[in-house]
Amino acid sequence: MARSRKAVWAAAVGVGLLVTVTGCGGSGTAAATKTEDSQLLGQKLGAMVSQVDKMGVIEWHGQLLTKNPDKGGKMIVGIDGRYSPSTGYSELSLRQQRGGSDEQVDYLVINDRTYFNSDLWGPNSADCWSEITSDLERSWALPTDFDPRWPFPAARAIEADGDDVSVAIGFKAVKPGLPRGLVPALANVPYDTEASAFFAPHGPLVEVGVDLNSMWRKLPKGQRNNVDTRDAGWWTMTLQASQDGSGIVPPKYIFDNKVTPPSQCKRG
Repeated sequence: MARSRKAVWAAAVGVGLLVTVTGCGGSGTAAATKTEDSQLLGQKLGAMVSQVDKMGVIEWHGQLLTKNPDKGGKMIVGIDGRYSPSTGYSELSLRQQRGGSDEQVDYLVINDRTYFNSDLWGPNSADCWSEITSDLERSWALPTDFDPRWPFPAARAIEADGDDVSVAIGFKAVKPGLPRGLVPALANVPYDTEASAFFAPHGPLVEVGVDLNSMWRKLPKGQRNNVDTRDAGWWTMTLQASQDGSGIVPPKYIFDNKVTPPSQCKRG
């Protein structure tokens, strides 16, 4: 379900208020300076949330990497997406590298139903879609939360470096934004399990970097053993207003590709 813009903005205001209040205390010039720094931190975070909130249809690009790309991290999954906050519809093009193969698959998410189209079907099947809503094997690399704004409402501001803001994001908010097959259902995760992350503005773009390794290390060993942390060290993402003026529309032709050959997908 799509978050409302009002809810996202309310979360940003809450974060700004939190850092302002926690900056209070003491007396004199030092206390005043600390409060001013906290207010500035809240303003910088709020400005980026407001920028994302005003994008309308959001174009986003995300990658799951083995580790920080600045340290040579390799891509496991790459997603190019468009998301409409007003309808909750998504278009996604996913590149995944598993077992030495590299495949691109397109997805539509309409009214909580997921459809896919493979480039292996050929150009004549470009308008054909097969539903895989309950097919975990073919949807393992998709997130559970298709709204790419997921890092912002849950972010806890830590410090600013120029216009960049370092934040912490709780496990419960991070997990739905990652490939759903990566992290199994984990019960009783400690409440303070967080990932270190940052938000950085770049003109029309807002960049997000999430250090997943920092979060895995905080999981109890028994739970950490259920996650293949070797292939999931970092999540990076950019968001901007969509440059494509077209809307996201439901699939034109729906067929069962396990029953009907893609070459015949347009037959009623």
